Amino acid sequence: MIYLDTSAFLKLYIREKESETVQHMLAAQREPVPIADVLQLEFVNSLRLKVFWGELDAPTVTHLLSLFDDRVYRGQYHIATIERIRLLSDFRTLSLHTQSIGCRSLDILHVACALQLNVDTFITFDDRQRELASREGLRVT
Repeated sequence: MIYLDTSAFLKLYIREKESETVQHMLAAQREPVPIADVLQLEFVNSLRLKVFWGELDAPTVTHLLSLFDDRVYRGQYHIATIERIRLLSDFRTLSLHTQSIGCRSLDILHVACALQLNVDTFITFDDRQRELASREGLRVT
């Protein structure tokens, strides 16, 4: 199973250099893409930030969010159940890497969610998050 962080997930909705690569990786996966709460929150806010920055307009964001909801409804995505107590415990442990990598809180939460979901591959375009996931034994692309 593949876990996408927000930097990778956005490429399914916003045409960027690596969008085709992410789409090809997902095409090979048979299971629905797991969506953790942290990914959902960051995805929505990232789209709304693009309106603030003038990169997208509000109707486009509304359309993209409808597309997301439709994919959840059709079973392409699976809203993952994350055990909160374990997530917080894992977060405290993983945050020890912040001293040497400089991880952001949401990056740590993504890695903690991926570990809890026992994913095969973690996809990110963030260097610090890639380093954290690698240190924790995840196969990172």
